[in-house]
Amino acid sequence: MFAAPSLLPPPPLPLLPPLAPAKPMHRLALDGGRLDAVLQGGLALAACHEIYGAGTGAGATAFALMLALACPRPGPILWVADGWDDNGMLHGAGLAELGGDPARLWLVAAGGVVPMLRAAGEAQRCAALGTLVIESHGEAKAIDLTVTRRLQLAAAAHGVFTLLLRSGQPRPSACSSRWEAQPAPARQLAAGAPGPPRLTISLTRQRGGPADIKQVLEWNRDRCSFQSGESRHDTDAIRFGITPIGAGFARRPSNDASPHPGARAAVVAGGAAGAGWRRAG
Repeated sequence: MFAAPSLLPPPPLPLLPPLAPAKPMHRLALDGGRLDAVLQGGLALAACHEIYGAGTGAGATAFALMLALACPRPGPILWVADGWDDNGMLHGAGLAELGGDPARLWLVAAGGVVPMLRAAGEAQRCAALGTLVIESHGEAKAIDLTVTRRLQLAAAAHGVFTLLLRSGQPRPSACSSRWEAQPAPARQLAAGAPGPPRLTISLTRQRGGPADIKQVLEWNRDRCSFQSGESRHDTDAIRFGITPIGAGFARRPSNDASPHPGARAAVVAGGAAGAGWRRAG
């Protein structure tokens, strides 16, 4: 007599747990200390941040370039400006001095604030971009609260790291954070040589978080990252007055007609005089 076969299915074989998907990096660490703690882990990448600079704006330009190089998002750096002022345009040699690849930097001279904002709006919908930098000159009253809100929402929706370079007095804004950047004295190395570039940055506004924090950051060109620049050598650096970050670090003066090594001809993108695309390397 045979037993009736079991109608129950065989027990399932033990399976290995599925691998957890890699977590995307949503923030960019700055100093690894109090500044990152205030920013809840670092600067949000899927957001728009505005940067103000005093004087010629060399500190703000350097800070924006460093942030773009430190951003973990792959892809080109698109720099859209309403035009180029007396400080000149960005060039590949300055980017190389900071440890970046000039081939990644694309320049757009939009010929005005409104065309610049239109180009920036199109660029924010391109997921292939690593970083978008929008540079305005003067007060640029067209960049109001509504415009900054659109930039912030688009950055959050498409994940494009967006930096807004501004000048003049701070205006109402919906950007995720507001920064001020100035060149800082470098620490002194052996034989009196200047150390790596430094910036004094101030977090003057943060949506939903504390602000009014000033910090000295030092740039590591080999790692393309920041580290805290506050040390006991700061007093000596200030006494010697070493300030390696300036207009020559990132810009070619507008009265210098000689092309930098590797310069390519501009490709005109529109009919306006001076408007077009240029690679920086």
